[in-house]
Amino acid sequence: MLVRLRTSKTDQEAHGTVKALPYGRDPVTCPPCSYVRWRQVLHAWDATDPEGRRRAVMTVLRRQTAALSSGGDDGEEGGAGEPQHCCRGARFAEPADPTRAVFPSVHATGAIGGTAMTGHAINEMIRRRAAAAGFTAAQVARLGGHSLRAGFVTEAFRAGADAHAIMRQTGHRSPVLLEVYAREHAPLVGNAVTRLGL
Repeated sequence: MLVRLRTSKTDQEAHGTVKALPYGRDPVTCPPCSYVRWRQVLHAWDATDPEGRRRAVMTVLRRQTAALSSGGDDGEEGGAGEPQHCCRGARFAEPADPTRAVFPSVHATGAIGGTAMTGHAINEMIRRRAAAAGFTAAQVARLGGHSLRAGFVTEAFRAGADAHAIMRQTGHRSPVLLEVYAREHAPLVGNAVTRLGL
């Protein structure tokens, strides 16, 4: 999936950049699958009258949950087993409002707003998820949207990606800046000393 960003931290002049989100191995964490599932929720909200919106969204969420747990393909018949990707060959209905934000604000009540999600909302969402995953309060307090960027750089280095490949995704202009983001706290991970064979 290719995403065009109109502006970003590394594109202050707003020339626009395209970022790639590849298919993932696991349908639960596959970025294109996640986008398809979100578009289904958004369409259910936008295409339903105000009184029936919550019911329509809950119907979509139940169908998606059942498909992921039974191995079906988000609404299609599927056998028991591994969850299947819903992103391959996905078709979307035209948005009710083509100018609406793809990732709008979502109220605590579940109501989907009309304006784009803010950076603060993303920080709070990450912190809620981390707390639910069992992180300590001190760990949660250190997390935010920027943590995703730093985590990406760290994990990409761990997986053997070179600085140029990482910079292509992050938009950094200098490999020196990547070292600031590569928050490696395990001294032997990615350390050349492990290759000496002593």
